[in-house]
Amino acid sequence: MGKGGSVEISLVIPVYNEAAILPELVSRLNKVCSGLGNSYEIIFVDDGSDDGSFETLQELKRQDPHLRLLKFTRNFGQQAAVLAGFRLCRGDIVVQLDSDLQHPPEEIPKLLEAFTGEVDLVTTIPKQRRDGFLRTLGSRYLHGFGQLLFGRTVKLNLSSFRAMRRGVIEKVEACRDRSRYMAVLMSWMAVPSVEIQVEHHIRQKGRTKYSILNLIQLTWDLITGYSNFPLRVVTYMGLFGALIGFAVMLFLLYQRIVQGVLIEGFIVLSAVFAFFAGVQLLSIGFLGEYLGRVHMQLQNRPDYIIEKVIE
Repeated sequence: MGKGGSVEISLVIPVYNEAAILPELVSRLNKVCSGLGNSYEIIFVDDGSDDGSFETLQELKRQDPHLRLLKFTRNFGQQAAVLAGFRLCRGDIVVQLDSDLQHPPEEIPKLLEAFTGEVDLVTTIPKQRRDGFLRTLGSRYLHGFGQLLFGRTVKLNLSSFRAMRRGVIEKVEACRDRSRYMAVLMSWMAVPSVEIQVEHHIRQKGRTKYSILNLIQLTWDLITGYSNFPLRVVTYMGLFGALIGFAVMLFLLYQRIVQGVLIEGFIVLSAVFAFFAGVQLLSIGFLGEYLGRVHMQLQNRPDYIIEKVIE
């Protein structure tokens, strides 16, 4: 991991197929950062783009010494790209933002102004989201469900537009679990933080990389990576099934002994069997997911493979 002190501010930006936006993004970032009066660097991590994004960044790099570029061998995901940028950066303050310009660079000074002696992390919430209806609804669902899992002890913020001191990155690096969903991990660490409102713009070029399927995958990663909620559900379902089975047995015995009525047992047994079979299959699925995560952890493969770094 890079050492702090070489520059004062590092900007970490994951990139995936954003060639059309990059020139404007770099221009606006330099305009904002040059007005801060601090030394800075802009780190772009190309997450396996196939639209010429890295070539565009190389052209921009030739004219801009503030840029540092890192390219993955393939697409490893946004969280891996952010982690790679954190490891490469040298700033005492690190700002993370997306490359789609929905997080306007002009809001960066607000994040930096929010730092005080007690604050290590500045997170953001949009004044008004400019995403589509389904994306907005999915994000609200993900946040609400995540907050339900963590309870009131954790203030969950899922925005990828944030600023932090280097000490926060060192704490992230100390976590060795395979599931490093940065926004959730930083919320879970509960470092001294403050939340501010920022503008949120409509995407002008390109297409969003977060579909409903991506949000579902993030939800599943949130559930299995940061809680034992599914295992608890299986336990409750098993207890409920056992109570149902016991109640059915008592009912059949009552009808036979007290009422003298013999109820045809095939239909009842079929229903009870189907219920228990479903619970067992669900249990196997949940256990398989957790065992799969243990297997991946034991393999100890790197989070990503770097093809090229241009300083």
